[in-house]
Amino acid sequence: MIKFFFTVWMMMATGSAAPIQTDEQFKTAVASMGTENKLVLMIYTMDDCPECAYMKQKVFHDKAVEAYMKRNFVVIEKNVHKSKLPDGYDFFGIPTMFFIDKAGNKKETIVGSKRAQPFLTELRRIRGIQ
Repeated sequence: MIKFFFTVWMMMATGSAAPIQTDEQFKTAVASMGTENKLVLMIYTMDDCPECAYMKQKVFHDKAVEAYMKRNFVVIEKNVHKSKLPDGYDFFGIPTMFFIDKAGNKKETIVGSKRAQPFLTELRRIRGIQ
């Protein structure tokens, strides 16, 4: 049983999902990048999610996190109860953050909230850029 859940989690965390290319928010995010080498950070949220609110209100607005995100990511938000979610981007916890390249390849997935400094460390690791 544990092996099954681990396998499902690994597929969700590392799998690639080309259908994101048909998502209008994703297409708009990629178009806004121009020639910049950024990733899309797609965050799944929902109403009444304290962890989502914490990430959006505190962590994303930490000075160091905000500056790094602005240079390296374009953020799009999808409310899991109100937005159409792209195929292949399933979630099992909220918030879920998907890091996607311009071609629509899922690079990384983070589930749950983090404090500002550990989140910034994760962002740097995902980008591979200081």
